[in-house]
Amino acid sequence: MSLELQSQPRICAAQYIRMSTEHQRYSLENQAVAIAEYAERRGYTIVQTYEDAGKSGLSIRGRDGLKQLLADVVTGQKTFSAILVLDVSRWGRFPDTDQSAHYEFLCRDAGVAVEYCGEQFENDGSMVSAILKNMKRVMASEYSRELSAKVSRAQLQQARLGFSQGGPVPYGVRRMLLDKDGVPRFLLGSGEQKGLAGDRVLLVPGPPNEIRLVRRIFNMFVSEGQSMAGISVRLNKEGEPSTCGEPWTTGRVASLLKSELMIGYYVYNRTSHSMSSQSRPNPPGKWVRIRVMEPIVTAKIFKKAQLARGKHGYTYTKPEMLKNLKRLYREKKRLSLTLINACPYTASASCYIRLFGSLKAVYAAVGYVAYRRWSQRQYSDGELLDGFRRLRAAHGYLTRSLINADSDLPIYRVFKKRFGSMAAAYTLAGFPGMESELELSAVARIRPSGPEGLRRDVSKPPSEGLGRDRVHRFRN
Repeated sequence: MSLELQSQPRICAAQYIRMSTEHQRYSLENQAVAIAEYAERRGYTIVQTYEDAGKSGLSIRGRDGLKQLLADVVTGQKTFSAILVLDVSRWGRFPDTDQSAHYEFLCRDAGVAVEYCGEQFENDGSMVSAILKNMKRVMASEYSRELSAKVSRAQLQQARLGFSQGGPVPYGVRRMLLDKDGVPRFLLGSGEQKGLAGDRVLLVPGPPNEIRLVRRIFNMFVSEGQSMAGISVRLNKEGEPSTCGEPWTTGRVASLLKSELMIGYYVYNRTSHSMSSQSRPNPPGKWVRIRVMEPIVTAKIFKKAQLARGKHGYTYTKPEMLKNLKRLYREKKRLSLTLINACPYTASASCYIRLFGSLKAVYAAVGYVAYRRWSQRQYSDGELLDGFRRLRAAHGYLTRSLINADSDLPIYRVFKKRFGSMAAAYTLAGFPGMESELELSAVARIRPSGPEGLRRDVSKPPSEGLGRDRVHRFRN
């Protein structure tokens, strides 16, 4: 160091170092060494270090070091007047170069200079500096874009060969590590990853006990008509562990039922997620679907499971549900709970009620107004009670929503006003015994299944989403 620099007071500076998960020329230690040499030559004293280890430069999300640095600068909680960074790409490879410039402006506006130690230009605000700096930002962004495209193409090619490209696997499936020659090495445990770039991962069926449980879950869902939540509760009560010994949840059951790995097919590229953008679905034509292992369940039972999931709203999005309901309205010119449940391409009425809160809200969402003429018509007691018997015979149960949705009957309040109470109306109709939905669900939970226990009534309506509406079940 020259005598002139030694005689001048040292300038306090912070250093920011970052390394992403990609293979890079500079590690955090190498960056720190290069910055220290630059600081020594320029008369800086590094008083604070901010770092982001293993963080991508495409976004500020997850980069706690940069976030803290900006917060300290903007709020005045800083003890330095300069920030030293190795180069423009370490500051960030943001797809929008203005984002990188914005963060630098925040520092400069607070009186803190940003200096790039490894660049061949001075960040002094000159025209040359601005041009070169912007070029570097564009080059850094383009590098990430090209790298992302290359990685995506490589993953698609490997998926077409039947090799797993990461992500969680459902219960009953294992990951087999293969060497570069395709020779099996060993099964990977949870959280384990391949160690060599030439290794590949193949999906294989799990142990026999898991295979048996997978088949049983499909049977409970398809043949016994149990819900996903009910299946998870039942398995947990029986002490059957899920993946890694964790308890079963509705999500884990759903993941298993919808995975095409159950019929031996690996499906990849359902969604696109590049350059830290939001994930978006791809059209089926872009999916990679390839047979990788022997099926665990038959294609027939798997198809039935998907139909059951759709009927109960598991596979429909809200826009799809509305689209299907509008189609039904156009075809039938009216809507009712009975029509919705009988329609092959809509979710069940209980699913619509669960999503929208009430049948009235469902109708309003598609522009249907249920005109009721009961106020202009006088029903006899016999007509009202016959209506009860008709609904009971058609559905096997009665609810207020069911009564309100029937276009040939008045709303339930008319029954209550006419007969004094709903209980009295049910008794006069010949159905004296009744239980609330809550009581029924409690009984179903504590009684065992099978011939000795409570046999499930297939006519029982889905209880989810009915709110406070009481389901009245009658003993024969």
